[in-house]
Amino acid sequence: MKEEIDDKLRLHAGRILLGGTGALLALSVVTLGAGLLSDGPAVSDIQDNAVVQKLEGDLSDARTELAARHTALLAQLPGVDIERVNRDRTTCRSLLLGLTDSSASSRTVKEQQALLDARYGFLDHKSRVLTEFVPEWMTATGATKGAGTTYALADLDVHVSRVQGLNYSYTGVARLDPVRVGPDKSSAAKSEFVVLTYSTSQDGTATSLDAYRASGKTRDALVGAGGEQSSPKPKR
Repeated sequence: MKEEIDDKLRLHAGRILLGGTGALLALSVVTLGAGLLSDGPAVSDIQDNAVVQKLEGDLSDARTELAARHTALLAQLPGVDIERVNRDRTTCRSLLLGLTDSSASSRTVKEQQALLDARYGFLDHKSRVLTEFVPEWMTATGATKGAGTTYALADLDVHVSRVQGLNYSYTGVARLDPVRVGPDKSSAAKSEFVVLTYSTSQDGTATSLDAYRASGKTRDALVGAGGEQSSPKPKR
């Protein structure tokens, strides 16, 4: 199962890291600008502006192409309600935040499990999201020793994985960046990647949910591909 999740993360890496393209663009501008300046003062402002405009054009083209491909894929699925898919993306965000905000909570693992069990009727004592994801997430983020690292949702990529009658199934890949490090965690907290699989009924209500935290190796590979994030300093 871990191997399948790693494969899904790598499959979606290009999309999930699109949000970081702006940072990469800025880095490219700085790098090319330095190269131009090294040629001497004869390099004109017009040349600099041309380089920046080309990079911005490349970024815009990449985003447009990605959006067009996603729309085309959805159109190939017979009978898919595009408006519903867009609404269900909001459901995914809510489910994700409901799971991961436990990192900044003072609740125990058992209290968090009970909270989610009561909130989502489709979960029970056998649900993997409760028995495996919650303990692993809270341990990794320092929440088992009190309020741990606080994360902000940096990017979320959601795709339809199956349509069966009125039930839609999705796979989502999320990147969460640390914004405040808990007292029991190192200031070198890294971004976290979470894969969610979930289904919704016709009215948009979630009917199933599972979540997987990316392994350290996969996480580091994805972070490296998108550029290292600066580590936050713990607030006192």
